[in-house]
Amino acid sequence: MDYELNKASRRLSELPFTIELSGFTVEVKWLRIMQKTGKWLIPRHAHSSFEFHIIARGTCRVATDENSFFAREGSFYLTAPGIYHEQSNYDEDDLIEYSLDCTFHPKRESAAQEESEWNQLHSFFLNAPCLPFKDTSGLIRLFDQAIEEALHLRPAYGITILSLVPSMLVAAARSMGMGPTLSNNNQKTRMDRIAEFVEDNIHRNLSPADIAAYLNLSEKQVSRIVFASEGYSTKRFIILAKLEQAKNMLSNPSYSINEIAEELGYSTTSYFTTVFRKNEGVTPGAYREKVLAKLTSYHT
Repeated sequence: MDYELNKASRRLSELPFTIELSGFTVEVKWLRIMQKTGKWLIPRHAHSSFEFHIIARGTCRVATDENSFFAREGSFYLTAPGIYHEQSNYDEDDLIEYSLDCTFHPKRESAAQEESEWNQLHSFFLNAPCLPFKDTSGLIRLFDQAIEEALHLRPAYGITILSLVPSMLVAAARSMGMGPTLSNNNQKTRMDRIAEFVEDNIHRNLSPADIAAYLNLSEKQVSRIVFASEGYSTKRFIILAKLEQAKNMLSNPSYSINEIAEELGYSTTSYFTTVFRKNEGVTPGAYREKVLAKLTSYHT
């Protein structure tokens, strides 16, 4: 057990990280170092964040719901949001793993986001496979620099470590084979395409499988994209989109509640009422009365 690495890990994990980038805020949940000896197992789990597992020494076994592999010294793998994974020893090798865990918070109101290289980097990580990649762009070297800063506590060491994180993300993307960005300034993110598809098909009884078929992705991939962007499931994203449209239509008295239910693809009006009340706390009729009363009061 390397106690200097333990000290560095503790100091790195105590640093608060929020990085403002073009179109995104990146929140670094942790930079830390894991040391394992003998037989060990980290049971199956998932995160709501991106975790880069960087193997600085040794080898470990990794199993996901889709595949399994060995991660060896000088390589790394990424577990995106919602990816269940299990990690264990290999032949009782000592293991040193550097870990970078972060979340991307899109500034969706920003018109420039679609043209941001960070936006494209985020999309690349969302859709990258959970497989080992050889560190060909200096990711381990950059993490080693952060460790040195944490150990020696040079002036402005926190700022220095903070500045290394974007470089780590770029190094990871390059090692994973990301090509040149900004090749198409009109490119839409997959989350944008999901939102647009739901809006265009709001009248249908939509399911996550419909979205997956449209994007030619698996339902798990769609789930990861939606969860990383919105923080909840694809099914809930569809429900909330329908409810938003329902509230707009309820403010117009020319639509009956039966018509609204039918227009939004609900099988029955009673089911629509149940879903609406569960999420909004009132029935559609009560919501309409409240909205129309406010409009009447405003105009008088």
